[in-house]
Amino acid sequence: MIKVAIIISTMNRPDFMLRQFEFYELMNSPHPIYILDSSNPENAEKLKNGIKKFKNFKIIYQWAPPGKDHTYNLMPFIEEKYCVRSCDDDIIIPKTISECADFLEKNPDYGTCAGKQINIRFRREDYNNPFGIIEKQTRPFGRSVEDENMLARVKNFWSDQYFICFAVTRTETEREIRNITKHFAIAGDMFEFLLFDMLIISGKAKVLDKLGYIMQRSDLPFFDHSLTEDFLMHPSIGEQWRICEEGFSEIIRKKGISEKESRFAVRGMFIVYLAQQYSIEKTWLSIGQKEPVSSAKPGSVWSELDLLKKLKHFASNKPFLKKVYYKFNPPDYVTRPESKYFADYKIVKDFIESR
Repeated sequence: MIKVAIIISTMNRPDFMLRQFEFYELMNSPHPIYILDSSNPENAEKLKNGIKKFKNFKIIYQWAPPGKDHTYNLMPFIEEKYCVRSCDDDIIIPKTISECADFLEKNPDYGTCAGKQINIRFRREDYNNPFGIIEKQTRPFGRSVEDENMLARVKNFWSDQYFICFAVTRTETEREIRNITKHFAIAGDMFEFLLFDMLIISGKAKVLDKLGYIMQRSDLPFFDHSLTEDFLMHPSIGEQWRICEEGFSEIIRKKGISEKESRFAVRGMFIVYLAQQYSIEKTWLSIGQKEPVSSAKPGSVWSELDLLKKLKHFASNKPFLKKVYYKFNPPDYVTRPESKYFADYKIVKDFIESR
């Protein structure tokens, strides 16, 4: 089993970090954990003391001031060939990231590999706590992006993006990314653009059809977005763009592309990112929009999906038909025992709801 370095940034949430350690110990995880902590002295001390209780896997701790991305400070300590990022309140399935590393080892044209992701949300009284009762969970999501051309991959990815930042990647790629993102505020717009796009140009992206990442949704946003016009009118945008363009284009030139073409590519990717952000803002700012009417044409893929929905609804109240339906269309709801994701999800659910 290939060991994968798990990189976690945290701030003032030691209880969530200790929950992660408990889970990985429960799962006999072989993967080392590298922590970048920006907590106040009290919470930092609580986390450091808690780390001492776990002996079955390696934990490397570094403190860094809050603000910019300091992950590059951790990179010299990472010995593993592959790494994966995680938020402090999320949980990774250890065996899945091992399989992802195996996949990357056998497929050098792929830059990232991940399992499917689900998001969970606690009931209101347990909100923002490390343990509680799960009230809602999504269906597994994530998709492979396998265009040969890197610019085609970028356009494909942003047409329906997912959290590629939680995929297993090569540590060498991670070092290149963090040497640029260290100049930017963590969770800001430029940070997001660089993090996602540098991963997608590193190679094709594979998503395995198994559960890999469980994200606990809370009141804390993952990325702190400004409106596009505020972002572009910020006094520091000129300097931010200079650093971004120079660093990113240098990475692209290593692929045998000229300086002129690499800078043109970075600008094109940035435009795609901004267009995606702007389209989201239009949805945020729109008022009173009605739900779209189905435009599926007879014989299209979408009309077939509509038909499947009708069949599913018809069969739902008839046990025999329901059994036949699920035989040919296995459910992907993680809460159903018939689902291929159920066994891994149940382990996480039982652990999180255990106290």
